[in-house]
Amino acid sequence: MKRALFLTYIFSLLYLPITSAQLYWGNIDEHMAYLRRERLVSDFNPKAYENIGGTPYLVKEYEEGKVYLMTGEVLNGEFRFDLYADAIQFINEGNRYVLAYPQRITKIELNGNVLKYIDYKIDAGIDYGYFIELVEGYSSLYLRKSKTLTDPVSTRPYQQARPARFIDHKDYYYIKIGENPAQRVRNKKELIKLFGDEATKAETYIKNERINVKNEYDLVKLVTQMNELLVE
Repeated sequence: MKRALFLTYIFSLLYLPITSAQLYWGNIDEHMAYLRRERLVSDFNPKAYENIGGTPYLVKEYEEGKVYLMTGEVLNGEFRFDLYADAIQFINEGNRYVLAYPQRITKIELNGNVLKYIDYKIDAGIDYGYFIELVEGYSSLYLRKSKTLTDPVSTRPYQQARPARFIDHKDYYYIKIGENPAQRVRNKKELIKLFGDEATKAETYIKNERINVKNEYDLVKLVTQMNELLVE
């Protein structure tokens, strides 16, 4: 069963659309007309975050990055990751824009990370968002980072007013098995269940290696090991 699943996964990688192999490298500034025509960009309201403390970004400064489109194009430019809006911004001729239709993006390389827009389970069903990829494979490990916005505080006796402020939200780890939606790693018991037919092997490895499900390094070890078992 495990080998059949792995071969199905490999087959899907081998038979991607031909255009995905025909990469066109170019600066995003030179392709704004194409991006607008394909509705891959939207305007950013520069006043959106006025009078709010903190930062909504993973890294405040724009940095060099690459955007890989499903059609095969690879665009270079200066980008930044808006964690609060879960969106990627970029600059063109001094104006700020947002990459639209992230479902048409294969991946983004930015800030030394690989970002992917994937489906994941929430209490109400299925949602989509950007995740930092930590392990790629039939079993993939992702890190979900986000920001929250605190309410402003009005002036009170012996207390100064405070504006609304962006603060870091707790990081969460997710595992995606094959084409299934990614699921959050909540505890050891639920983590083991994620591996289905390989749950027993996952449980044994977790026990023998004393895997801490809250530790990123340990989760990377576990998911890498589970991928290696598929090819044995």
